[in-house]
Amino acid sequence: MPEIKIDYDVLNAAKRDLEALAGEIDPLINKGVFGRLGSGSGEAEAILGHEGVASAMSLFHTNASGTMKRADKGLKELAGAFGGVGEAFREFDRELGAEMGVMSANLHVQNWRQQKDLWDYKQSHLKECEGPGKLPDFCSATNPGDTPPDFHVDTPNGSIDSHVEVDKDGHVIKEVTTVKYDGSEYTSTTNYNGPSYTTDTTYPDGSTSHTVANINGDGSGSMTVTGSDGSHTEYTRGPKGADGKAPEWTWSGGDKPGGGPDDPKNPNNPDTHPQSPGTHGGTNPKIA
Repeated sequence: MPEIKIDYDVLNAAKRDLEALAGEIDPLINKGVFGRLGSGSGEAEAILGHEGVASAMSLFHTNASGTMKRADKGLKELAGAFGGVGEAFREFDRELGAEMGVMSANLHVQNWRQQKDLWDYKQSHLKECEGPGKLPDFCSATNPGDTPPDFHVDTPNGSIDSHVEVDKDGHVIKEVTTVKYDGSEYTSTTNYNGPSYTTDTTYPDGSTSHTVANINGDGSGSMTVTGSDGSHTEYTRGPKGADGKAPEWTWSGGDKPGGGPDDPKNPNNPDTHPQSPGTHGGTNPKIA
């Protein structure tokens, strides 16, 4: 399969150049010498020296103006197309970066949990780590700290940061994920209360959403998503199935959600609400 590589800078440069070209049309037609000679005014007739020539020039100017106005519209539409394609692919990469950021943070926290369990085990079996001879592997464990360290990784086009807070039992109570990509930023902050959660998300275009999800013990629940554009959407879902998985959220009221399953504002897109590491769906169990 051929590799597809999108250069956003080229697409954006094409958009800017087309917009600049469109911006030159009006001054060329209406504000330069051509505009003065085609105005049909007494000045144009005086310069051209003949009423018939001035009239012909005025007609030519009118026809040219109509053609160039259509060209102006076409150039702007073409510029919008280039910009739209560039931004669509850029947004796709940002969403992918957000998903990879959540996955990386999940692994990071799970690794901390394993190190913490090993350290706690060592503390309760210190006697086995005394004396000569070969010692058990757990004796080499070191203290990873009482909370997961912040996760940070630099990428070719930005960075991924994740901050997770846990309670004394190891349950995730808060997580903040920030993905910076090609000058844009995506931030999601989730606070947990048992299986329920509240998420505030800021998208690269500056828009925001506030999500409140109330989850019952059987996995069923309700959720509302309020957008900075004034939208308010309600969802519900049923209990978990025999496989232990909760069904997808379905629209139940308010504004109809837009976009497909990959839309960053779709509640069934895992990027939208990056739940507790390894626990998409807001179950918020102990990390192990």
